[in-house]
Amino acid sequence: MSCLRAIAHIRTDLPQKFGIPRNSFLAPHLQGRIVFEPEFALESAVAGLEFFSHLWLLWQFENGTPGGTAADIAPDTATASRPGTNDAWSPTVRPPRLGGTERVGVFATRSPFRPNPIGLTCVALDRVERTPDGPVIHVLGADLRDGTPIYDIKPYIPFADCHPEATGGWIEKNPWQELDVDFPESLRTIVDADKLPGLIEVLRQDPRRAGAKHDPERVYHLAYAGHDVAFTVDNTSLTVVSVG
Repeated sequence: MSCLRAIAHIRTDLPQKFGIPRNSFLAPHLQGRIVFEPEFALESAVAGLEFFSHLWLLWQFENGTPGGTAADIAPDTATASRPGTNDAWSPTVRPPRLGGTERVGVFATRSPFRPNPIGLTCVALDRVERTPDGPVIHVLGADLRDGTPIYDIKPYIPFADCHPEATGGWIEKNPWQELDVDFPESLRTIVDADKLPGLIEVLRQDPRRAGAKHDPERVYHLAYAGHDVAFTVDNTSLTVVSVG
């Protein structure tokens, strides 16, 4: 039986779990670069890819890798005990969309705490860059931590993958509450202009752990594009207080 192996890794502006969007396209301006392993960094392997607008990524969850602070990470289930499996997986999880308090079946969610740590993400293809070390795929809207292993890349095919009649189950009854972001102009200028829209989208999605009691005076820290972005949240209003 053959083993899965990474063909590439993605480089993103989010080095920790804290702040990663809970689904792709919740932060559509988030930038990512897919860098192939040398064995797969072949021009012939991506021939024709640039004619597609969107891609599917198959990738590996890394639940054992901490991010943010311990209080910011949902300790819903134990982490994987060995690569490729999760011996301590739970048949039910507490999705953030339900406030982190109600449980549903793991297979009725996209929770990362699964029997096998396999993720599926749809991203927008920005461009394919040709470099001396092989092609680099630039994407937008990925919900992946920096350095995530990529197992496979497939084109999104509208006539087969788009289903306008699809329903969203329990998710449709529980709309996500976005935050209002107060980001002073003096602090915005510290962040590169092309990185700023993605950062605001991440903050708007509320990086904090769902279901926890939150102190409006508490200062949270988000690692983003080499910056330490500090913010507070009072009810539905998020205020950026510093950018380091």
